Amino acid sequence: MSNTAEKLDFAAAARRLAAAQVGLRERRRFRRLPLTINGRMLDSLGRERDCRTADMSPGDARILAPVLPDVGERVVIYLEGFGRITGNIARRGEDGAAIIFDFSAHKREKLTEQLTLAINKDLGIEAPAASNATIGSQMVQLQFETGETYEGEVLDFSLAGMTIRSKRPPPLLGVWVRVGNIYGRVARLIENGFAIDFELKPRQPPPA
Repeated sequence: MSNTAEKLDFAAAARRLAAAQVGLRERRRFRRLPLTINGRMLDSLGRERDCRTADMSPGDARILAPVLPDVGERVVIYLEGFGRITGNIARRGEDGAAIIFDFSAHKREKLTEQLTLAINKDLGIEAPAASNATIGSQMVQLQFETGETYEGEVLDFSLAGMTIRSKRPPPLLGVWVRVGNIYGRVARLIENGFAIDFELKPRQPPPA
């Protein structure tokens, strides 16, 4: 191999590495939450098949389908209530395929609003179309790993977590809490309440 060819190969490798690092940073910016949305997936060869999300964030999603595309393949998915979303397959395994979205910042902001509304709906919360909005007086059922269960008033809600107001004594920091089908930890205490940070995969068994 000539020196020129070697330089070209190294340059191409550097570009691929830089692209992979950008993709990794994008994935780390967002936290996926469990959300099942049915849709259709179109692969790079034009083949269409049913699919559904297992979890999703404004930057990526884990997709389940009878046949999954290969890593690196670009796909288009049409999700009910979300419309057309494009991206590339970053990982494929028995638990589905991870798709990194490749759309604009504006589209990502819109998707954040749609996801927030979808999660709100699952929890029985009526919220305005905003990625981090004050939503007024809404009550949710909270179940703690200590076995305690009670209602709390939602002060604000986003894809990262929620703030709860309650007349009960504050829970301990770090305690697992379940809200609907979403798990999180008590992250901080506020006056007459506390904040919950959502987590997709608990590091210990969640409350039963």
